Amino acid sequence: MHALLRDFRPRFWPSVIAGCGVALLLVLGTWQVLRLFEKREINGLRAERLAAAEAALPGTLADPTAWEFRRVVARGRLDHARELNLPCRSQRGNEGTCILVLLHRADGLPILVNRGWVPPSRKDPARRPAAQTAGEASIAAVLRVAPQRTRFMPDNEPAKNVWFFYDLPAMGRALGVSELAPFYLEASVDKQAPEGAPLGGQTRFQLPDNHLGYAFTWFALAIALAAIFFLSQRQERTP
Repeated sequence: MHALLRDFRPRFWPSVIAGCGVALLLVLGTWQVLRLFEKREINGLRAERLAAAEAALPGTLADPTAWEFRRVVARGRLDHARELNLPCRSQRGNEGTCILVLLHRADGLPILVNRGWVPPSRKDPARRPAAQTAGEASIAAVLRVAPQRTRFMPDNEPAKNVWFFYDLPAMGRALGVSELAPFYLEASVDKQAPEGAPLGGQTRFQLPDNHLGYAFTWFALAIALAAIFFLSQRQERTP
C-alpha cells in the first residue's frame, strides 16, 4: 500500500475531471436514497388510508387531498347516456378501456366516476346493457385527486372521445355539465355487478420503488471512477 501511495502523483486536469465526476455520482446516489425514503413514506400513507373503514362521502370537501386514497361510499344517479373512454390496462396487464361516467348527487356537484376496466369487445355500451343501471345507486369507491399531466402523455382527443389523462374541466364540458367536483372516484370491486359490467378495483396506489438499485449503481460507479483515476495517475519513479 505504501508503494502504491508513493507512486500516486495525480495531474491537475485529470484530478479536476475525476473529482467532478465522483462528486456528481455521489450526489445522484444520495438523491436516489432520499427518493427511496420519500416513496416509501407516500406508499405507507396510501396503504394506511386504504386500510381505513369506508366513510360516507360528504356533499362538499374543503380539502380533497386529505381524502385521497380513502374508501368512500357515494350515492346518486349514474348517467349512462354519455361515457368517456380512457385507454388503460387492467391490474393483470390486459389492454382495454376504463369507462368514466357522471354521478349526479342531490347534495353536491356531479362527480366523475371511473367505473372500471372493460376489454375491447365490451367498449361499446350496447355490448353491456345489463350494466346500465337506472335509478339511485350506491357507489363504493376510492377517492382520487386528478394527477398532474406529465410531458410524456399525449394530448386528449375529446372529439374522438379518447382521454389519456384526467382533465376534469374539459371532461365536464364533454359530459355536458358546467362544473364537476374537484376530484374523481375509482369504483371498487362490485361482486354484485351484472355480467359484462366494467371491472372495478383498478386503483394503483403503490408508486414504483426501484431507488435502492439505482443508488447502488451510482455509488458503484463513483467507486469505480475513483479506482480508475487512482490507477491511471500512478507514475513509477525513475531510478
